[in-house]
Amino acid sequence: MSNAESVLIVGAGLSGLACASVLDKASIPFLIIDKSEEIGGRIKTYDYDGYRLDAGFQVLLTSYPEAKRFFDYDKLELNFCYSGSMVWYGDCFHRLSDPIRHPLKSLSSIFNPIGTFGDKIRIGLMRLGLLSTTSLQNDTSTLEALERLGFGTSMIDRFWVPFMGGVFLEKELKTSVRKFEETFRLFSKGNTAFPRLGIGELPRQLAHGLDKNNFLLGQKIKAVTSREIFFESGDALRGSHVVLAVEGSECERLLGLEITTSWNSVECIYFGLPDRVLPSREPILYLDGEGAGPINNLFFPGNLSDCTPKGKALASASIIKPSGKDTEEDMVNAALAQLKKWFGASVDDWQLIKRYQIKEAIPKCTKPTIQELATNGIYRCGDTSGLPSLDAALKSGRLVAEKIIEDRN
Repeated sequence: MSNAESVLIVGAGLSGLACASVLDKASIPFLIIDKSEEIGGRIKTYDYDGYRLDAGFQVLLTSYPEAKRFFDYDKLELNFCYSGSMVWYGDCFHRLSDPIRHPLKSLSSIFNPIGTFGDKIRIGLMRLGLLSTTSLQNDTSTLEALERLGFGTSMIDRFWVPFMGGVFLEKELKTSVRKFEETFRLFSKGNTAFPRLGIGELPRQLAHGLDKNNFLLGQKIKAVTSREIFFESGDALRGSHVVLAVEGSECERLLGLEITTSWNSVECIYFGLPDRVLPSREPILYLDGEGAGPINNLFFPGNLSDCTPKGKALASASIIKPSGKDTEEDMVNAALAQLKKWFGASVDDWQLIKRYQIKEAIPKCTKPTIQELATNGIYRCGDTSGLPSLDAALKSGRLVAEKIIEDRN
């Protein structure tokens, strides 16, 4: 087969779709190829038994620069989380609030056991830009950075570990301080949002303006060159350029490189519950400040999105670094025992809806990486470039498209 003038994009995740979107606006033909029958990569929402379930707990930070460029926020019908969290410690929840957005609530919690008075002042100084970690080296871990900022163990263990651990999907906080800085800045500058119909609306919106004939889904690829794609079926396809917009380890495999990409994993368990026993209608994140149970963080997505049947509510529980050895029954029972401690006997009415085990959720990032736009004439993009994030995926897709446009001119 030949599509000699078309750019062949391998991967229908956000990076590949962003690349295609930029090429489309420049009137450059393209073809998106993916092994899955669905677009979105790791960003998906599934319809299941009347519920809309995101493939893991995922949010959109409205301050992402590339997201502002690519998405129409109004059409996504975004709803926003409370800027703070409820932290479980000492047999009850304690509220921690953004001191800039919720100053009165911050004052009311200043002497709770989640950190010291000084720790909360430090967070305020960070929000004001008066305390930073910019002088630290790229390979400094987030944990070391927090210690250097002067945070005590009560604040680190009870708040920073479950909160940033839920973002990075690793609770040792080995992730680079650069990623911590970016994350804190983005949370501070914008809102944490849920599209009304789920996170899968992001790839759907990107793909909406693209011709359906430019997608070739359900096709597994064996190898690539700078101009050709070879399928496991034995077929081949030739184009003007080849772009690998796939996960880092798959990209390395197709390029014949050593597999160096490593991943943080997560398990997401969804529970359905009667709406009448929903613990709270506040769109706030619940954190485990004790580290005593499998659940690291919990959210009720139905407080912000249309994801439940009538009369039902939904709980999304995230388990960081699951062993992978627990049976579903053991894991669910351990999670329910923890939740019963948090919310009482009403948890007896909660039922398992779906369990997602995501082994390759986020690339590990102990220091920023610089990824070349092309290797052996093959372009590559994805969230393994720079600091892994949804926004990094969009940006790398855009940069590759712009480089191809430049080359063609």
